[in-house]
Amino acid sequence: MTMAPHPVVQAIIDLSAGAIGGAACVFSGQPLDTAKVKMQTFPTLYRGFVHCVVSTYKQVGVRGLYQGTTPALMANIAENSVLFMSYGFCQQVIRFAAGLHKDAVLR
Repeated sequence: MTMAPHPVVQAIIDLSAGAIGGAACVFSGQPLDTAKVKMQTFPTLYRGFVHCVVSTYKQVGVRGLYQGTTPALMANIAENSVLFMSYGFCQQVIRFAAGLHKDAVLR
C-alpha cells in the first residue's frame, strides 16, 4: 500500500494536471473554434468548414488557425486547475466524513 502525498503536494499535482489538461484542450480544439467563429462572422465568405480551414491555412498558415489562443489558454488553464484541485479536495473531505482512510479509493 502506498502512502498518499502530503495535501499541499497533492494540491500542486492536481493544479498541474488541470493546467496540462486545459492546455491540451485549447491546443487541440482552437483550430476548430477559429474556423467556427470565422464561419459565423463571415457566413457568405466560406462554402463550408473545410473550405474555411483550407482558406485560412493558405492565407495565414497554421498561425491563422490558432488566432486567439492566448486568452483561451489563460481561461482554460485557470478553470481546469481550480476544478481539478477542488475535486481532489472534495474527495478528501468525503473520505474524512465517511471515516475512510485517506488512501481509500472512492467508487
